[in-house]
Amino acid sequence: MAASSALPFSLEQCQVKFTSEAHDEYPRVFKNVYVDALHPREGRVGSLVALQVDRERCRGSLLEIMDEESQELSDFALTLFDKFGRLKPELAENEYLKGTGVWGRELDQGPILYVLSVDVQDKFRRNGVGSLLLDKLAHSAYASAGTHLFAWPSPSIQPDTKEEWERQRTIAVELFHKNHYRRVGRTSFLAYAPDSAHPSRALPIGDDLESTAASFQPGEQPVPLQGAGIRMLPDGTVAWGEHQAQDINAQDDATYPLHHMIEMVVLGIPVQDMEGAIRDAYSRDVSLVRQKDDRGFTPLHVSAYAANLAAAKALLALPAESGIADDLRARDNVAGRTPLELCEQKKRELKEMMQTIVGNWPGHNLEALHIVWLLKRAVGEDVGLGEDEFVNARRWGCTCGQCTEGWLSPRMRFRLRWVAEVSSDTMDVESFGATSFETFSDELAIEHLPAEVRATRITKTFYREYATVVRTIADVLKKPGLAGVPTAANVEAELVWRANRFFGQGGKVEHAMDYVLRNARDQSPLGDGTWDDLQSECAEDGSAESVAYNAMPACDNDLEFIRVADRLALGTMDHYRTAADFGSSGFDDDSDDEMDEDEDEDEMEGMFRETGDDRAAELEDMAIVNDILQAFRAATNRRT
Repeated sequence: MAASSALPFSLEQCQVKFTSEAHDEYPRVFKNVYVDALHPREGRVGSLVALQVDRERCRGSLLEIMDEESQELSDFALTLFDKFGRLKPELAENEYLKGTGVWGRELDQGPILYVLSVDVQDKFRRNGVGSLLLDKLAHSAYASAGTHLFAWPSPSIQPDTKEEWERQRTIAVELFHKNHYRRVGRTSFLAYAPDSAHPSRALPIGDDLESTAASFQPGEQPVPLQGAGIRMLPDGTVAWGEHQAQDINAQDDATYPLHHMIEMVVLGIPVQDMEGAIRDAYSRDVSLVRQKDDRGFTPLHVSAYAANLAAAKALLALPAESGIADDLRARDNVAGRTPLELCEQKKRELKEMMQTIVGNWPGHNLEALHIVWLLKRAVGEDVGLGEDEFVNARRWGCTCGQCTEGWLSPRMRFRLRWVAEVSSDTMDVESFGATSFETFSDELAIEHLPAEVRATRITKTFYREYATVVRTIADVLKKPGLAGVPTAANVEAELVWRANRFFGQGGKVEHAMDYVLRNARDQSPLGDGTWDDLQSECAEDGSAESVAYNAMPACDNDLEFIRVADRLALGTMDHYRTAADFGSSGFDDDSDDEMDEDEDEDEMEGMFRETGDDRAAELEDMAIVNDILQAFRAATNRRT
């Protein structure tokens, strides 16, 4: 036995065992994956834990469910992705923030496999156990085609000192690096592509970049100023004045007085004469207006991040010799961002937070938008719009520059028009051949009428006029500009007197618009994705309309159905809040096999019915619907 125990450890003798289990709360979205390295003599010598994430089932709720799972996963999602699971634009497009540039839009798609931990027993470290675990995971069924693996290399247990934490982090980064993980932009997260032809696989370890957070080294803290500082006045406001020891946070306020005063706006504390304070600080000591705090932020960075418009204007108005112009492009800070990039980042974070936590977003902070315009002009960018015009165009999240009223994007307009046309034709098909005595009650469009209208007798005449209203919505959407926004006023003006029975019986344009919008949402990537699949197929077949759609600029508003419902005052906002597919998966916790596809479809239909929505069962394959509609149009000779 003594001789046996002295035998050297051999990695080749290790076997790897995989187990998995569906997540308790979100079994359709998450699957826990466990990988153990087992040695015939030593037993378990190492283990890996990963989380498989099916982002398609999140349906616009990726940030929300990752936030509920853990702080690490929340940071991961917020750093890399938007709510739809798409890589944040700057990580693919910004020449600095994208880092080495080996990662791009391929990270928008496919399952996510996030490595939560890699643990190797102390006495077996430096024997390749960690690499074995990572390699086996990367070549397992859990890393299926289109999957990308991610990790945040860091100590699994919090060390006692910062130095020890950094030492362990460095070891963890080295492990992932030698297993072909490379940094996403300049973030703290690394990614792995199973495809050996991916650009990341050709990037030498030595050419990969360090994260901004790890590479930033704050300067020495300055000696607290004497004289100038922040004064809290009896009325609860703050003013620039003589600094006294009894003032709150006296030491910090004296060290970075301008930074603290500018950030008071975030706390809702009124500041008296912000512009005067900045001018006075500059006259006392010119270095104050460019001083960097312990984050590396200058007052201009803080003004942008805190959306303090008065401070930003005052700083940009200082004489050229102040050097403020140099701060416009300074990114040697903990965020690695310029003032403009910080402001854009904060706007996005606030939007994501409101949508994730509150469930509604009241539009961008107007002062932040004014600051963005000022900073773009200051760096010499051709904005193309006046200040107020720019703010109005961007208030509701437009990123393409072509949204009508800042919220109705070209792609959303096209989607709604197409769905309205098909929906109205579907209604015509449903009423075709019906007698004037027949009533309608089970059709999908009826669900969008209020109970008091459904309780009346829905005749063929009413239903055909309902279809006319839906078709008129499509006609309005074809018009450019404000005339093409499907408000009740615009649709009614286009209808003239063609829907008297519908309106006289309690029907409204809003009911028809709700029908169109809900259909569009349910056929989008937030639903079953059939509409988008059809457009892709039609574009491949040369359809001029579908090709034109694909050529339209992408925008953050392309799938903001809740924003459309809000701006059109539909009063049915809850219908458009993203709802991830969180239902019971039917997975056997001890089985690695995916649910049978037929069972999956059955459960999906059941889930929709339970919420009172029969779309999953009633919506036909869109290509077949098109054939039916074309035949119907030819038969009735109503439309070309």
